[in-house]
Amino acid sequence: MKKSKQTKLRAVVGVGNYKGGVGKTTTTLNLATALHLQGYRVMVIDMDRQANLSSCTDWNPDKELEHYPTIYNVLCEDAPIPVYRSESGLYYCPSTSIMNKVDQQLPTMRNPAMKLTRALQKAPDDHTGEGLTDWTTDFDYILIDSPVGPQVLIDNILIAVNAVLIPVNLEGFALSGLQNYLAYMQEIKETENDELVNLGFLISRRKTNIRGHREAEEALRERYGKEVFPYPISEREAVAKSQRNFTSIFNIPNSDKSRDEFTALANEFIKRTKGLI
Repeated sequence: MKKSKQTKLRAVVGVGNYKGGVGKTTTTLNLATALHLQGYRVMVIDMDRQANLSSCTDWNPDKELEHYPTIYNVLCEDAPIPVYRSESGLYYCPSTSIMNKVDQQLPTMRNPAMKLTRALQKAPDDHTGEGLTDWTTDFDYILIDSPVGPQVLIDNILIAVNAVLIPVNLEGFALSGLQNYLAYMQEIKETENDELVNLGFLISRRKTNIRGHREAEEALRERYGKEVFPYPISEREAVAKSQRNFTSIFNIPNSDKSRDEFTALANEFIKRTKGLI
């Protein structure tokens, strides 16, 4: 198996926020792709019942009928994490529509919030044919796309990861909800995962022509300083087109500005994750 020179796991990172519509899936996909294009081996795990991230890979939901496992099997059946590889080069674990059952099923199980952590302690369930055996040597990064809920899934992610990248848009309600998410992260850090760190805030869906967005960005940077990533992700038609076509921005023609923004995000992400594992 050919590996990149960098292959040595740096971090398991959740992309999360209590608020929906802040760009978690878009960030996960395009950050992962930007890292891959720099030669890193990246695994993405889709924890959202909408399975939008899975739709951006080679995953075909019909495979479930052939007993191909998903993240549901990991959480509700204690299966190892399945690893598939897309034509683009990303490794992934898909989600499924039956994830809507987990909020009823998981709480009835023993230690329901530890399912993902324990799965990451097992060998991968390799569906690539590459002989994957160890998360720490086969991958550089694992990125986890977080859902808005249920809480048991958010708990699984925050307990399993080393860090969280928090996308925020610049709408008033989105910013006001940050404190609740940060407070809960601190609670998990104090009780369940003392390695958990906030990697920083990523401004997403930024509209430079809206005064309220400019003022909100200034307020966010004034309050959190260098915790805010230096380069925002702007809302552009190219990004919207990539979402409509279930693909990364790097596959969209005439998207140079957006590509540059996600490449800058990847470069800063690499700096901030050094030494986390």
